[in-house]
Amino acid sequence: MARAKTFDYEEILDKATTLFLEKGYDNTSFQDLVDHLGIHRRSIYDTYGDKKELYLKSLKKYARFVNQNYFSLLKDSMTITEKFETIFNYSAFPKKDCPKGCLFVNSATELAMRDKEISILVEQFFEDTKRFFVHLLSMAQEKKELAPETDIYTLASYLNNALIGIRVLVRCSPAEKELTNIISTTLSVLKVNHN
Repeated sequence: MARAKTFDYEEILDKATTLFLEKGYDNTSFQDLVDHLGIHRRSIYDTYGDKKELYLKSLKKYARFVNQNYFSLLKDSMTITEKFETIFNYSAFPKKDCPKGCLFVNSATELAMRDKEISILVEQFFEDTKRFFVHLLSMAQEKKELAPETDIYTLASYLNNALIGIRVLVRCSPAEKELTNIISTTLSVLKVNHN
């Protein structure tokens, strides 16, 4: 008779995500996963699959986590600048219990060129973020926070690219003032587009 699982599926997936984020895919051995997750090798295979399958599950969970945080942090009462300040600050200044950086940025640089499945997930994550930005900018345009001639698709692409840059930079632990200045300068484009 099969033994009942003595671990929480989502909790173990969170631990795996954290390890992949800290060490990268190639530098994380299966033994590293066994040691860090605290469950047997067989249990990992039976529940999550091999290292690649576990990584894919981690990516999907990470995407849900980031998107849920965006929705929970943003309020309708915020201006468009305040909304993007919240998004950028969330990436630039992670909570103490959150690792720095972004699993999708890491995946883009480490794996996307050689793994089609991961490349598709990375592209989808960045496109979903851009679509979300278009939605925010479109609402702002309707509220007359942005000039009617503003090209919100180009602006969304610019902001998405800038956010990716912040996620890369944060791994280098720059000074808080430097990150704050970068964010302020980046988001000044929203004020330029204000009617």
